Amino acid sequence: MKQKIIAALTKDVGLKILAFIFAFLLWLVVVNIDDPTQTRTFTAVVTVTNGDVLKSSGKLYEIKDGINTVSFRVTAKRSIIEKLSPSDFSAVADMNNLENEERIPVTIAAKSYANYITISSKQNYLYVVLEDEKTQRFVISAQTTGQVEEGLAVGTVTCSPTVLTVTGPEEVVSSISSVVATANITGVTSNFTESVIPKFYTERGEEVDAKELTLSVSTVSVSVTFSNTKAVDVVVKTSGTLSSDLTLESIKTDPSSVMIIGEASALNDVTSITIPESVINLSDLTGSFITTVDISSYLPEGVSLADTSSSKVTITVLMAGETSSTVDVAADNIEFKNVPPGMKVTLNSSDVKVNVFGTETALSGISAKNLKGFVDCSGLTAGEAQNAVLQFENIEGVTIQNTSVTVNVVEDN
Repeated sequence: MKQKIIAALTKDVGLKILAFIFAFLLWLVVVNIDDPTQTRTFTAVVTVTNGDVLKSSGKLYEIKDGINTVSFRVTAKRSIIEKLSPSDFSAVADMNNLENEERIPVTIAAKSYANYITISSKQNYLYVVLEDEKTQRFVISAQTTGQVEEGLAVGTVTCSPTVLTVTGPEEVVSSISSVVATANITGVTSNFTESVIPKFYTERGEEVDAKELTLSVSTVSVSVTFSNTKAVDVVVKTSGTLSSDLTLESIKTDPSSVMIIGEASALNDVTSITIPESVINLSDLTGSFITTVDISSYLPEGVSLADTSSSKVTITVLMAGETSSTVDVAADNIEFKNVPPGMKVTLNSSDVKVNVFGTETALSGISAKNLKGFVDCSGLTAGEAQNAVLQFENIEGVTIQNTSVTVNVVEDN
């Protein structure tokens, strides 16, 4: 039996070897047909290493056109390549290898199946733009936004820190004109402090993108205090007696009321802001007139104006039957009299607004062309921005109020 088995195995050995080889080759063909080699393109995000290497030379970089990806070809069996994704590869650009100050070679490596794939040998580059670095300190302006609650006014707005150090591309840092930290006061009724992100603005008020900037602090603490408010009327007292040939029509102020702030106990004692009788002396009046006074000095102790711009109050005194109007008198209609020898006097503006008074009928015939005034220059000395009085001769039925103007007096060469 043993001899039969040996005889069967050794019979036609050559044919059997050929059959084995053929079967193996057939298996290889089948395997390759079922799992062929394929090539696919992948795109990966480039990571920059040693990015601080430029700082020693005062340079910064930004990726040209914002393109921080590279594409590359990978070859592998289909069973392998179908499992791959861009996250299976790393793309690294080492700033130490910067070439010609414009590009960095990118090294691509596989994180998975490294022994079973082939990455194209083509060299990829990351292109960059170098910029000069600049550091500058800015004073932070603390502000509020939103609607203040009724009965309150913003008292103080402060921030901490008050100065911010900014580092970034010279072109960006140089464009910054102001740094603002803004707190929202909508719905707030008590003093508060909040952290806000500062914003940067150009001289034209356009916001500067801060993504390329490095800041000494990322947020700023803004503290806001509130004060109580109260609206009170502006009252005018007068002294003296009006001439018998004049009849007083009205005395009005603009604004007629102002908002004051202070402690509640101080506000409760204030019912009005009174302009004292020394300001308007009826005995001196020859007709209607307009004057402006600063009421800051008339405020009671413990209170102040909520809006400092409202400290200037215009008082209009009208006689019976008269109304008021404003006319722009051109500089060409103003004469300079008694000019000192060797001097030249010019008006510091192209026109002057003057107040005129009279009946509506009389004022309807008044125009800037027929109003002519003069300045007596006898008391002026050489120098710019001097105050002088612009005077007018009254037209029948019309009173033209003299007004202060600014003139320049220079040597007449």
